[in-house]
Amino acid sequence: MWIAAMLVALSGCSGDGQDTGPTVICNSSSAWTGGAAFSDETTAWGLADVRGVKMSTADLNGDGYPDLIVNEGTPHSRDDLSAGVRYHWLLMNEDDGSGHRTFVDRSEESGLWALRPGTEDGGGDFRASQVHVMGDVDNDGDLDVFAGAFTDANHPETDLGDRSELMINDGTGHFSFGTDHLQVSGGYSTSGASFADVDADGDLDLWVTGWYEQYGAIYAEQDRLYVNNGVGDFGEWTSQAGLEMERGSGSSLDPWLEGTARRPAYGATACDLNGDAMPDLLASNYGRSWNQQWMNQGNGTFVDTGRESGFAGDDDLSYVEDQFYACYCEVYGPCDPDPGPPRLAGCETYAEYWTPGFDDQPARLNGNSFTTACGDIDNDGDNDLITAEIVHWHIGRGSDPTELLINDGSGVFTRPGNDTNGLARDWPSADWNAGDLYVAMVDIDNDMLQDILLISSDYPDTRLFLFRQVEPGRFTEVAEEMGIAHPWPAGMAVADFDRDGDLDVITGSSTARSGTPWDSHELHFYENQLGPGNSVRIRLEGTAANKAGIGARVAVTAGGVTQTREVSGGFGHFGIQNDTALVFGLGDACTIDAVEVTWPGGATDRFDGVLPNQSVTLVQGGEVRVEGDAGGD
Repeated sequence: MWIAAMLVALSGCSGDGQDTGPTVICNSSSAWTGGAAFSDETTAWGLADVRGVKMSTADLNGDGYPDLIVNEGTPHSRDDLSAGVRYHWLLMNEDDGSGHRTFVDRSEESGLWALRPGTEDGGGDFRASQVHVMGDVDNDGDLDVFAGAFTDANHPETDLGDRSELMINDGTGHFSFGTDHLQVSGGYSTSGASFADVDADGDLDLWVTGWYEQYGAIYAEQDRLYVNNGVGDFGEWTSQAGLEMERGSGSSLDPWLEGTARRPAYGATACDLNGDAMPDLLASNYGRSWNQQWMNQGNGTFVDTGRESGFAGDDDLSYVEDQFYACYCEVYGPCDPDPGPPRLAGCETYAEYWTPGFDDQPARLNGNSFTTACGDIDNDGDNDLITAEIVHWHIGRGSDPTELLINDGSGVFTRPGNDTNGLARDWPSADWNAGDLYVAMVDIDNDMLQDILLISSDYPDTRLFLFRQVEPGRFTEVAEEMGIAHPWPAGMAVADFDRDGDLDVITGSSTARSGTPWDSHELHFYENQLGPGNSVRIRLEGTAANKAGIGARVAVTAGGVTQTREVSGGFGHFGIQNDTALVFGLGDACTIDAVEVTWPGGATDRFDGVLPNQSVTLVQGGEVRVEGDAGGD
């Protein structure tokens, strides 16, 4: 519903001819009090025929509205437009001529997935890529795209040679090939990427994570850091930065148990965890292996502190509920501790899935991490974390669940526990599976408290979950009541697509398992109908810092609350990216008391004159450019 704005100060002149300054718009609160808050507006937004399970959003043509990249996530997948085979979509957010916004397919003309010369054999119209994150790598004022390729070594017969590419934007959403130094000629299972200025030199660098070299093998890819030389050309800096790890050994378990071997990552994240204005690097790792928290030392090197900080895994190292262990004990036992009778049939097979001295060790008793989201959930000025995890009933609750990690300000974390903060879920079936793949911190109702949006794939009893923060540190699940409990979702993009002052949500539909209601990967656009209440939309423009302001932290004080957000260069499983323009909910506040930006490297600006219900660009050095109100330009 729309809530009429109330003008509390008039622009122009007062009765005595004095200039009273700019218009201040004060809205009634949009606080949610129950009932549907979202409407499925997929058709109205032109998305009824779009298919995909991975998506990211940012303004690619500089018109101030976030656009959308969607893909199916299938390795070695080229589009055949004449046959109607589509895997990739670039959708521009455009006015249809009547004042209504809609997405228009500009995939072919954009050149984003052009075939690199020499890789045309095998046909197809678009190059295959599965990870898409955006950043202004040449500081020319527009967002370029890293299009990462996940190559599948199990199927070399379908590999047509498409590799990760950096695509350079001309400012209008048309792209050409950039550096080829990001390619791995033999192929690389790219699983995540994040732009960040790791050396605070004003140029965006790139953190890339990889999964297994080959599924079914023990060896994981080496995560990689690429450093920008200042003109958008990149060189690999993995070894020099201290990020290189052992490939491991087929004859010894020691590298895995000691934590020196590579781990299969399913997502990359970069954010400042200790307040030094330098980005730290996170790898969300699969296989119940330790996650990695690479702390930036400020001199171009990194140190993994994940086990000491509490990020690598939780403290629950139990395995007695693991049914593979129970089967092993049934076949080869007795065991201590005694797991009791196994609940799996066919223990002769499952017993072989358990290796004593390996599967019972701390290095293997963590989570199946897919996404780590970074944000200030408790409004205390530092970045907290939440990890999205898959947990299977047959492994048991010793497998790390999706959970909030609260930062003490130094990059050390505590876990309040899902049973204490309202994030626990009761699965109705005995053979439950928590299929959490994607997660984000978002203030969905502009009440100055960030909520948690969780995408939980297509296991039975899973759906999109929305945990509303009802008071600091306390959450209630409200997706069904709010009208956004999308069943068996896949992927997410969150932005104020219509620029009305609140956040909308796009998600896909998974068909990986039988029993889902979907027969295709259809997209759904959930438009936020709460009305804007009071909010402010802030875009950054660096001068000494990178021009897109990625890695900068914005603190907005209003109504006695200071909210802090960091501009992200992509995060999580297969490259989630939400808009680089930040939307701050202001609740009932109609005055902004302070806006402060800390740029990468530590330079700080205070911006005066920012008003509620405006869209502004804050330029490093102190300039405030007003782009319009919450409804657009």
